[in-house]
Amino acid sequence: MKVLYSPLGLSYGTLYSAILLTRPDRIVIVTSAEAINALGTTLDAARFYHSGFEFETHVLNDPLAGFSEGRLLTRFLAASSGEENIVNLSGGTAAMQDCVASLAALLRREGKPVREVAAIDRRDFLEQRRSPLVVGELVEVPPAI
Repeated sequence: MKVLYSPLGLSYGTLYSAILLTRPDRIVIVTSAEAINALGTTLDAARFYHSGFEFETHVLNDPLAGFSEGRLLTRFLAASSGEENIVNLSGGTAAMQDCVASLAALLRREGKPVREVAAIDRRDFLEQRRSPLVVGELVEVPPAI
């Protein structure tokens, strides 16, 4: 099973791109109470091109400064790893990004296959806001040293 771990912030095009560019079987999303409002729109749009995935969400109580909360969540998320694990390092707040980056490091220490990526959109910020559901590109991120 291919699992995509991804933060979801207020700019939901990043998650949309990550889903369509990796085509996971399962998506594990770290988000906030505010950002989760865009989740349905994002997943519905992605399912138009890639159906058949399951998803689960984890809401950080303090999406801006919840680093400790995110690090605790990391241990729980590691239990849901698959044969292929893809960690999207882009999107969301710094605390959400730290959570998934910590997960990548933990999976690697446990000897599990993990691929770190960043879904990026090179368009102008205003254009991204006007049309968020445009597939960007996927950049492979080498493991931290």
